[in-house]
Amino acid sequence: MTKAYLTRWTRRTTPGEEHKSDFCFDPDPEKALYWETKEQATIDRDTINQHMNVEIDGPDGNKHSCRTFEVEERTPNKYVIFCMLPWSPRTA
Repeated sequence: MTKAYLTRWTRRTTPGEEHKSDFCFDPDPEKALYWETKEQATIDRDTINQHMNVEIDGPDGNKHSCRTFEVEERTPNKYVIFCMLPWSPRTA
């Protein structure tokens, strides 16, 4: 299992797709987006877990659904969000 750290989260602006978001991941926690408090990271993690259907392309070309994101303290005042993958993720 490998951690895939969230590096980018953008909401689409195309008419009719405003409800969709795009996510990018990297195995390097130094490249991850970070939140200054655990509470802020937890709120966004809960939003992703409850309201988003996040899929990552697997090495075999199939989609893998990420359903359980977690918060990790990278350094003091830097909290990151990640999901576990059964393979090493492609970097963005």
